[in-house]
Amino acid sequence: MSSTVRLSDVAKRAEVGVGTVSRVLNGSEKVSATTRQKVLDAIAELGYVPNLVARSLAANRTGLIAAIIPVIGYTQHSEVIQGMTEVLHAHGMNLMIGASGYSDEVELQIIEAFLARRPDAIYVTGVRHTDAVRIALERSGIPVVEGSNLTEHPIDTVVGYSNFKAGAELTRLLVDRGYRRIWHVTVNKDFNDRIDDRLEGFKWASSTESGLGVNVVRCENSFDGGAAAVRLATSSDGKVEALMFATDVMAVGGLLECQRRGIDVPGKLAIAGFDDLTIAGSINPSLTTVKVDRVGLGRKAAEIIINRLKGNDRSSQIINVGFEIVERESTRRAARRP
Repeated sequence: MSSTVRLSDVAKRAEVGVGTVSRVLNGSEKVSATTRQKVLDAIAELGYVPNLVARSLAANRTGLIAAIIPVIGYTQHSEVIQGMTEVLHAHGMNLMIGASGYSDEVELQIIEAFLARRPDAIYVTGVRHTDAVRIALERSGIPVVEGSNLTEHPIDTVVGYSNFKAGAELTRLLVDRGYRRIWHVTVNKDFNDRIDDRLEGFKWASSTESGLGVNVVRCENSFDGGAAAVRLATSSDGKVEALMFATDVMAVGGLLECQRRGIDVPGKLAIAGFDDLTIAGSINPSLTTVKVDRVGLGRKAAEIIINRLKGNDRSSQIINVGFEIVERESTRRAARRP
């Protein structure tokens, strides 16, 4: 069995020293191509499996990076993981992923479990954490990257974009298009700093515009939740002109409900979302939304981790990857006159 094969067995089969086998396993260039092939052939013939635990203890590295995301199934988070994986795999490192379910308690449990397995670095989603989480990460002694939002006081390094500014700019777009009675539709559970900052951006932009009220509706982050927001808006005494959803999922649900009810979008009701999911550009009418290069965000987070582990950069950083307001048919009409 492969578990009984030792390094010395490989060396004996390849007719080389144990040190040569170690150099091959470590990717050293100080081995001739012929000798390297002999060692690789011996490994394949014997079914040798390197003891990665022992090697990691000796090198004080495990080759593992931990990542904590809220949920596995959301495109926003899977794109970040995709970007991280691309970079880490290219450097011979692997990613272990934990999903917190938007729970502070679960986030702490996962972080403690991962730290016990000695990852070389850790990525966490968001910038708002409990004191217990911050203390655990600060004491870990490894690079920590927070992602998907920005803060002036990161635990270590943050790679993200301003959800506050994105919410404010999307609100300003609606105002510039002449919409006055704007409702912001946010979630009624799974609260997090990204969602909250989008709401705060809306409130701030609304407060700077005279005569513009601050109306907030909470619903489930789902197609059904978005549909419910449209039903509420259309039954309201106030004449709602635009719904600004905190996520594309809710916004698409709102658009579909408008189609079922024969509500013209944007003629009767404008709709905007956030995330630029694939469906946003395909649905009819196409959805105005906020676009973030989350794959690029993941790549940047992984690049920072790699550079830190190589000792090329030891400084904490605040990296703003930015965002883009993508205006499409669901809000597009002539800009208001001054």
